[in-house]
Amino acid sequence: MEKEKASDSLFHLPGWYWYLEGEKDISLLGDNEQIQNFIDLCLRVFYQDFRIMGYHEFENKCLKILNNPIEYEKEKISYTPFLKYFYNRQPFIQMTQKPLSTRKVHVTIPIQRKAQNEIQMDILQLNQHFFKINFHVKYLVVAVEIYSRFVWVYPVKALDVNTVTNGLLRAFSRPGISHAYFEKLRTNLRSITVDGGSEFKNSFPTSMKQIFPNSVLTVAPPKSKTYGRPTLTGPIEASIRTLRKLLRDYGLRNQANILEKNNNEAQAGLSQIIIASNEMPRKVLNGNTPSMIAQSIIDTQPMKNVENKMKEYRKKQFLKKVALQTKEFPIILSNQESYVYRLYLPQQQFAKEVDFRVSLKIYFILQYTSKKVNICNCEDMNDTMETTWQSLVLVKQPFHKSVVPYYEQLKKFYNQEETENDVEMVPLDLMEPYEISNVIKDSMSGNKVLDIHPGRLLRRSPRFQNQRNE
Repeated sequence: MEKEKASDSLFHLPGWYWYLEGEKDISLLGDNEQIQNFIDLCLRVFYQDFRIMGYHEFENKCLKILNNPIEYEKEKISYTPFLKYFYNRQPFIQMTQKPLSTRKVHVTIPIQRKAQNEIQMDILQLNQHFFKINFHVKYLVVAVEIYSRFVWVYPVKALDVNTVTNGLLRAFSRPGISHAYFEKLRTNLRSITVDGGSEFKNSFPTSMKQIFPNSVLTVAPPKSKTYGRPTLTGPIEASIRTLRKLLRDYGLRNQANILEKNNNEAQAGLSQIIIASNEMPRKVLNGNTPSMIAQSIIDTQPMKNVENKMKEYRKKQFLKKVALQTKEFPIILSNQESYVYRLYLPQQQFAKEVDFRVSLKIYFILQYTSKKVNICNCEDMNDTMETTWQSLVLVKQPFHKSVVPYYEQLKKFYNQEETENDVEMVPLDLMEPYEISNVIKDSMSGNKVLDIHPGRLLRRSPRFQNQRNE
């Protein structure tokens, strides 16, 4: 196999890279005792519950301890760059989002939006662990107001027009801020965007016109992209991806110990998932939550500087994309360099990927061509294999295994996970008791869709028993 020069490797490799920028070597913290205390703290946070956690969760947990004035009252430094250094070198990694491609950069650049102008709708298909104990309700119908990122969600049993429409009406009828925000938007909304699915055809446009009288239904063109993201449906796809992550995380919350066998106990209800999404602070909203933005619009007191922050965030993301396009990604040819490769592990949890899992083992390249690559285990020179560029994830060199507690147990668990993923995450009950609001009933008087139920099978029904036995 012929080798190519590392200097010629600029963005021609179809692999991946992942790490956090802006880190600082923990050796800059000061004396050895302080460094050791810092490492011990990070390890304790990571491994006390054997949690698989993303960087932001890890950072929040550590900073609550590090910024404690009683324990560290003399320290006034920012620990974030050092936490990034540690996190980049953790041996046990489950990335919470897809890394960037080394061949084609994908950076989210939000398109400018207006308040109370557009709602987007789509379907989230649940995995089998969720729908098996939820009366075989397989789908969630999701709507998002694209300015505030506020979402409405309701489960439906089938993707026919009447069932999906009824599910949306119930989502908009959820008591509290969900219904209040819907009422505020009703007469102001100008656009409803959906994909070309059959569930959004036939009588669906007529039904939407009844509850949003001044709106126009738009069918988004498939696969139309701007700056690497969907041109018209980015907000709804991002919302669905967030809901998938929340369903996953709420399931993992009660199954934190990765060294123990997982069980089938129920985890969280739908209301917890919706509240978690709408109460999540967003950078693009200037640190506010969707609920805060929605409430400010309901109170006719729009938050200041939100639109300016959206413009700044758009510019920042565009500059980030430009910067990444000029970044070199070296080819790692030994185990002595600051970067190594991990292997991508395919996900089986959902139909659409929300995690990007990589191997516990780390590798460097022995030989390569434009299509194939021979790699070697950094810790075992006899462990070699042939793979593709698409399977490689470029990461920072991790800490030596001697630093890691419970390394053998982690290794055993990870090897098992490479071949068998048995994490089962199921919510307690996705179905909820409230009915369609009087406001919607009045505006849609006589419409047969009001008589449809999105689908809850009785536990004693033969159909449910047969499905359960299957």
